[in-house]
Amino acid sequence: MKKRLLGLLGPATIVSVAYIDPGNFGSNIASGSLYGLDLLWVVWVSSIIAMLLQYLSGKLGILTGRSVVDLTLSRFNRMIKITYSLPLLAIVIATDMAEFLGIALGLHLLTGIPLLLATLIAVIDILVLFVLSDRRRGLLDMLIGSLVTIIGLSYIVQLYIIAPDTYTILEKSLSPSLSDSKQLLLAVSIVGATVMPHALILHGYLTADRWNGIKDKIKRHARETVVYLSIAALINASIQIASYGAFHTKGIEVMDIDQAYTTLKPLYGYLAANAFGIALLASGISSSLVSVMAGQRVIESIRGKSIERWKVRLSVRLVNMIPLLLALMIGIKAIDVLVYSQVVLSLMLPFVAIPLVVFVSRHRLASKYISIASIVAVIFIVILNLAMITFDVTTH
Repeated sequence: MKKRLLGLLGPATIVSVAYIDPGNFGSNIASGSLYGLDLLWVVWVSSIIAMLLQYLSGKLGILTGRSVVDLTLSRFNRMIKITYSLPLLAIVIATDMAEFLGIALGLHLLTGIPLLLATLIAVIDILVLFVLSDRRRGLLDMLIGSLVTIIGLSYIVQLYIIAPDTYTILEKSLSPSLSDSKQLLLAVSIVGATVMPHALILHGYLTADRWNGIKDKIKRHARETVVYLSIAALINASIQIASYGAFHTKGIEVMDIDQAYTTLKPLYGYLAANAFGIALLASGISSSLVSVMAGQRVIESIRGKSIERWKVRLSVRLVNMIPLLLALMIGIKAIDVLVYSQVVLSLMLPFVAIPLVVFVSRHRLASKYISIASIVAVIFIVILNLAMITFDVTTH
């Protein structure tokens, strides 16, 4: 039974967790409470783009034995390599800050301990999990799969209790619109939270490690990518739908994560509130495992050599703890940290997605139609980012 279960888990299992991270909670809760389901279409479009680009990243790893970051860095001289490393490090910091905050928020909401203390506890939590995951092959896959199941079940409970309007969900899924600068910023944040650059980077490493040169694994890779990222898409949509049903329909604009949790209690009871807290904690733990793993591989690629895992993991965690603690201490709201960190990821996404599409197209690693679709997807991301920047500049 255990072997059969492990056989169902693969690189896409680990990568899919990046698409159900605390950044998604922040972006979709803010969107759902402020605009209802007006940005639900962004979740679906972003999820389709994520499936396409993750498929290409994993396929690149299978066929070349290298990640898109390795391939890109190998073609640069020292000066350009250093310059290109800056957005990669920004990706590592912005990603892990959101995941780390998710653990701290989950602990804070469920236990009542102060958020700053919960942040310190979260450091120990993730290191202990990594020690456990290193000891037995397949344990990390099973751990992550279990946490995703917990997140999914938590949102099934919430949606059952909140019971949002089904017709509105279907209508808004098919009605793209962007009306103002705040909505545009949240749309960019959803893109950054859904098409995560560190996941694109990590997928190539994972498939290269497991299936390098084994071409008959490409079909399995495609199937797993679609299945697991479809589950992630449904969970992400559920977060926005639950926020719409719980808050927007009652005229409540959620200003912070604490408010979302405390507001659920009187409206829908402790079960709905605790399901939210448990989902956030599970999301933080699982996505932190993935983000620190991705950070390790990125740093090794930049340095050009392997580094002891515990050193990299501890360094990534401690480096990311400092800006997060500073942000919380000066009074920046947790939901704003989550939303803006995802905006940073969306702005950094082209530095990974463009090289990926170039490699795939140049070496004909995918069909003409998939290559064209990937180019259109990257153009969509770039245009959305530029629109946000332009809109923000002109309105100020």
